[in-house]
Amino acid sequence: MVELLSLHIINYSVAQCKYAAVWSLPDIKSSSVCVVPAGSSNSSAAVRQKEMTKLYKIHSHAHIQALQARANELGHSNKSMLVNLVSLESVRIARESYALLRPLIKESWIWACPELEILLVVAGLSLEIQKLEHDVLPQLMVQEAKLERGALEALLLMKNSAITLLDLRKCFILALGVLLADEDLVSARVKKLSIMLKDTADDVLNGNRDIVWLQERAPLLVQLVTDVLETPVRFCDPDEFL
Repeated sequence: MVELLSLHIINYSVAQCKYAAVWSLPDIKSSSVCVVPAGSSNSSAAVRQKEMTKLYKIHSHAHIQALQARANELGHSNKSMLVNLVSLESVRIARESYALLRPLIKESWIWACPELEILLVVAGLSLEIQKLEHDVLPQLMVQEAKLERGALEALLLMKNSAITLLDLRKCFILALGVLLADEDLVSARVKKLSIMLKDTADDVLNGNRDIVWLQERAPLLVQLVTDVLETPVRFCDPDEFL
């Protein structure tokens, strides 16, 4: 999983946004970040205006859908376009968001999104946690006799998921940067879930706890999974550093 979602971090300077013009899409929040140096002539300012990049600020999955709906229209422009992914409403939606946004960026030589690789990591987190939600944890909610037969498989899957989630969390923190990572709720909740998964699996596998305890523990694990999936995702907003 980690190999498939290996992170190729894009070197992105906030200065790139300082000379960007902004087009407003319906329901897409944007703000002008155009700067014309003092002393420039009107003609040079006009030339710079033509060369400026269009900036799209995305704050939700619906904004990505709106951008996709206008992709053909916007693609006729000969100006480069910078898509700034500021936030998403949840970790859960990240898989769908990545599936929509990636083709828009990768299939056009004039579209760019510095946060696309970070979104890939969040999509990986979403995928791994939804596997827990749909495939692993339900095995712990069955009758005790059935749980005993499938417990070993479920526990091993939990341990593997804990390792994968911690690896993806490291990638996410690295890509996000120190300023945001220190206050990021996603990384904190992923860490808590990973530790709980590993500790639960180890306690049972090492004989410190029994199947009854594991079954009683299951609702707490389900709640932690839900908490992570419903956590809003915050990416870098260049305006905060201007």
